[in-house]
Amino acid sequence: MRTLLTTAAAATLLLFAGLAGAQKGEETDPLAELATLGDEAVDTGPEGGGSIRAKKDADLTRSTRLKDSKNLEAKVEKVSSKGFPIVAVTVTVTKSAKDGAGKDIAKNAKLVIVPKLKVEGKKVALEDEATLLNAGSFYLQQGDKVVVRLGTNKGKYWEAEYIERK
Repeated sequence: MRTLLTTAAAATLLLFAGLAGAQKGEETDPLAELATLGDEAVDTGPEGGGSIRAKKDADLTRSTRLKDSKNLEAKVEKVSSKGFPIVAVTVTVTKSAKDGAGKDIAKNAKLVIVPKLKVEGKKVALEDEATLLNAGSFYLQQGDKVVVRLGTNKGKYWEAEYIERK
């Protein structure tokens, strides 16, 4: 903002100086004045490439998790929640796992999945990396494509070791 005001003030001064010079009979070169104005704007402008942006470190284990042969792929049909981070996700299987608990689940099967959360006392331990990853399932929406590593079959639902948006 200060640069813009400085540039505007310099342009105004040059304009008046040019008019005053023209009234006195002096010849002024308007292109030279514009070049001077441009040089001043560049000298007072911000450094090139000096943008500051928030960066998040890449999760190097994510690609390994997504390609794991024990994962099944699914599409989210419904998300039911009792408050953060407790959630039950209803999915339709789009691709069965090659190994593990998900290998016997047929394509197009509907499953109810509850992500595994580590609890310390009466609180969910969000400091735990796996719990933090699974807490993200609270934000899933209908139509999202996910990968799930099934854990224990609890009867009407499956406990997921992890569930992650693809």
